[in-house]
Amino acid sequence: MAPYNAENTKTEAPYGQWESEITKEALFRGSRNLVASRVCNQTGRTFFTESRPDGIYYLVEAYQGDTGYECRTVLPAGYSARSRVYEYGGGAYAILSSSDNKGEDGPRIIFSNFSDCSVQILDVDTQKVICLLEKSDVLRYADFAAHPRPGSPWVLAVQEDHASAPKPDQVRNYVVAINTATGEVRRAVEGADFYMYPSFSPDGKKIAWVQWDFPDMPWSGVKVYWADWDEKAGIVSNVEWVAGEDGMTVTEPRWGSDGFLYFCYEKTKYRQFYRRRPGGDSALLDFKGYEEAEFGSASMFIGRLVSPYSQSVGYLLKSLHEISHTYSILSKECVVAVATENGTDKVIAFNPETLQSQDLSLPLSEITYDGLYRLSDTSFIVIGSSATAPQALYRVDITADDTSRSSIRKLTKIWWSNDEVFKPEIFSTPQHIRFPATSGPKRDIHGFYWPPHNLKYQGPEGTKPPLIVQSHGGPTGHTGPGLNLSMQYWNARGYATFAINYSGSDGHGKTYRELLNGRWGAIDVDDIAESVQHLSTTSLIDGRRVGIRGGSAGGYSVLQALCHYPALFAGGACYYGISDVKLLLQETHKMESHYVDFLLFTPDMTEADKEKVMRDRSPVHHAGNITAPLLICHGEEDKVVPISQAYTMYDDIKARGGEVRLVKFPGEGHGFRKGGEFAQGA
Repeated sequence: MAPYNAENTKTEAPYGQWESEITKEALFRGSRNLVASRVCNQTGRTFFTESRPDGIYYLVEAYQGDTGYECRTVLPAGYSARSRVYEYGGGAYAILSSSDNKGEDGPRIIFSNFSDCSVQILDVDTQKVICLLEKSDVLRYADFAAHPRPGSPWVLAVQEDHASAPKPDQVRNYVVAINTATGEVRRAVEGADFYMYPSFSPDGKKIAWVQWDFPDMPWSGVKVYWADWDEKAGIVSNVEWVAGEDGMTVTEPRWGSDGFLYFCYEKTKYRQFYRRRPGGDSALLDFKGYEEAEFGSASMFIGRLVSPYSQSVGYLLKSLHEISHTYSILSKECVVAVATENGTDKVIAFNPETLQSQDLSLPLSEITYDGLYRLSDTSFIVIGSSATAPQALYRVDITADDTSRSSIRKLTKIWWSNDEVFKPEIFSTPQHIRFPATSGPKRDIHGFYWPPHNLKYQGPEGTKPPLIVQSHGGPTGHTGPGLNLSMQYWNARGYATFAINYSGSDGHGKTYRELLNGRWGAIDVDDIAESVQHLSTTSLIDGRRVGIRGGSAGGYSVLQALCHYPALFAGGACYYGISDVKLLLQETHKMESHYVDFLLFTPDMTEADKEKVMRDRSPVHHAGNITAPLLICHGEEDKVVPISQAYTMYDDIKARGGEVRLVKFPGEGHGFRKGGEFAQGA
């Protein structure tokens, strides 16, 4: 390679052979993932969860120091604030009410400890940890919500019971009330297959939650309920349906100080805001300009549980899936919320009374699902990234000119997710690509394209860059346009990258998401092929040099694409992906045990039809078509997609004489959390 010319000219070098300061070490060992921001309602003290290269989830407090915000770890060594409910975990902690209104005795935090599924209480100021519920092989807890009355011992949670669980659908879930003074656990709500979002009303007299049953998923058939809460007896009564119908979904129910229960409801083609007060009817908050925006996250995870290393390698488990906190009620006059349009996020403020709204114009294009939380009537915290700035925690102060309009007064960066500091100009910036499909149902195909970019190099005249296609997980997730160092690693070396939001991805409305129903493993793979052809015919890439990678359902897309479009790809990398959908049905966990009912089958199919579909859409039965080299990476303790899926694919290709490599990761589950080990292994 020619040396860099120190003058203000770029050195010409072949695409893919450029040198860059974005190193492998910067991606893995210097990265953190910031999630689950929370604020103590009594004191205003701010906390969040940070996962680090050692795979531990730390509780961190952000506080005002002499020269600005500082952060300190408050969770002692030996603990990790991460849950295992629904296998993905998340929703691992909540701040408890102090015994007095001022919170002078300091905040306490209830959390689920990952290693033994125990429930612990941390005294933040003394850093003493007291065990509330002993370790258990069968009981798991997540999604905690403390009673708002100072001194109340009650905390709501989702409990998962594996005591009678030889099969996934025999695992039982409940909404429970935990007495933090005595350790007593009472099952307050039961009978449904799944629960999320239990919470107390501001006066502590009612609770609300969402629930659904097999075969529905978090984006179909979810209903919200509320009931009266008897604090003295620790029981509920007068259970009442609030909203949600068959085929629709309700997500993120949240109580306002005005006595309304707010929630995001997919009654139309997009999830919109509704609210209802006890004794009243549900009402759409029809503020203008966002009729085609998605609000709230219809999620499979209880909180976004993604490691920085999953993020940095670019195949987040970012689905419409997770117990999320994408909006917050600052006051009776102001709600701040993440609005998603065509996969891009923005933060808006709206007045629920006047229905006036305004884009706050934050310099962020991708917001962490569990990352927006109220600080005061005029401030909130948010975790997000932009096209040229990595994920960070921010404080946003707004000013209300009147009761209907809000604007930013101050934006303060509190903490950031990477030790390496890069200049924004070194990064490639994404372009939203949208084009009509040429086959199958009438639709547009969406994605984000990052061209090669390096301040020091340029490609030879008349040549086009190679392409890496990024397929997201879920499969009903999406990839946003926020900074992804993994893709930038390749962009800076002369590769173009394209993150496809294939038919079925969320963030584009219900109609687009439902295109995947009955077509998983077919329409999404066709979209990938059409995207490569589109980028090639529009002269953005060299269509002869295309690779593809993805994790989980994105890994499944990789295998399917290599099987069904072998001439299109020069190589593939599959991370904890699915090779046999029938085997997945037999081995996966409860949450996903009926996932493919929607994705593969249609109501009119016979059992024979279903068997044929599963065989036709299982890459392991078509591995002989693969001609490109394939890398398979899989965690040995994966409970979502067991490592047997990797072995079946590897063994078949190897037996046929194909070029394949399997890298196993001891101690890793679904998604890689130990950055140093991943950097070494891959």
